[in-house]
Amino acid sequence: MKAHYLKLNQLRFIDALHRRGRLSLAAEEMNISQPAASRTLAEIEALVGQQICTRNAHGFIFNEFGNVLAARASRVVAEVENIGRDIREVADGLRGRVRIGAVTAAAVAHVLPASLALRAQAPHAQLQVDVEPSLTLMQRMRAGEYDFVLARLSAADDPTAYDVRPVGEEVLSFAVRQKHPLTGRSRLGFRDLSPYHWILQPAGSPIWTTVVDAFRAEYADFPERVTYSASALLTLATISRTDAIAPLAREVASLLMAEDLGVRIVTLDMARPVSVPAYNVILDKGALLSPLAQRFLSLIEAETLHADP
Repeated sequence: MKAHYLKLNQLRFIDALHRRGRLSLAAEEMNISQPAASRTLAEIEALVGQQICTRNAHGFIFNEFGNVLAARASRVVAEVENIGRDIREVADGLRGRVRIGAVTAAAVAHVLPASLALRAQAPHAQLQVDVEPSLTLMQRMRAGEYDFVLARLSAADDPTAYDVRPVGEEVLSFAVRQKHPLTGRSRLGFRDLSPYHWILQPAGSPIWTTVVDAFRAEYADFPERVTYSASALLTLATISRTDAIAPLAREVASLLMAEDLGVRIVTLDMARPVSVPAYNVILDKGALLSPLAQRFLSLIEAETLHADP
């Protein structure tokens, strides 16, 4: 028995003949003549060392040997077809793995809708999104962990080493619980906010720097009671249960205030807008993105073009 010498086209023929039941139909599916189909069947049976089917008035009937062979042939043919499909999908950006990082505002405003669009287009894609401060993201970017990030360059980064594509500034909202003493007041200044407990991202972060500059610009005292944390969950818990104030990206605040989330927070009416410098789409200069990563990047950039000003 030399069944292991069977070729792929012979396995395709076995599968076709088993499914179609007639030599003429199997030959048509394989795009060969009936005499060629007869020779193929004879070659298969010679390699197997057994007759695998018999002809009757209705076509070909597979015996026990033939049914075993046909079942295996069907699986092999399906797997080979899957290989071709997978390769095509990888080439088309519909399969594979992409890993990116994003600051919170970018993740909510751009990455989330783009990831939903990608999932609709490429349901088998493996997608990982890490939400971290820019400093952490750029450290991991330098280590080669990401295809690209939505973040800000740090002082340790050489800007000439990256393809930096500005997205837009990050407008801040100042979130508090619904029954906070300042709710209902309009055109608040930072002097009005000084006496209260704050929960801020760690010192040196873009939001921290922006808030510090805002207090200085109004000659207001920086709050004495400050909890520093990058945890969105801790921030939400703190402002929900205390009179603390938390500066959040506008998109994040809007998400938390959605009625279906049931989180009872509001944002303060400030006298002037406060914005953090723009974050960027950052890629290694000259990096060759996979088709899937390029597809995801295109979806994100489309979201940034349609974002509200």
